[in-house]
Amino acid sequence: MGSIVRFPTDLVTEHDRRRLTTAAQGSVFDIEFRKNRQDVLAPYLVRCGHMRPSYRLRKTGDGWEAIALGAERTGLVIAKARRPEDLLRELGDRAP
Repeated sequence: MGSIVRFPTDLVTEHDRRRLTTAAQGSVFDIEFRKNRQDVLAPYLVRCGHMRPSYRLRKTGDGWEAIALGAERTGLVIAKARRPEDLLRELGDRAP
């Protein structure tokens, strides 16, 4: 019998990156992957035409969360969804 290794649910895999990139193609956002403090790639959404990211995405056991970046709402979870497509659609509907 082998050992059971727990896989961190918040780790963004290559499969996740492809799904996020595909979801962003049909939205008002561009997606960037940047290394965080732990030297792990983290996804950020940039509204098309803007220079700075609007949201940081966080993978959870239940799907994805969009965390606001900006002066007023920084750190707040703005939206949650099981699938990346649904999350980006909801955020696109909110975006000015």
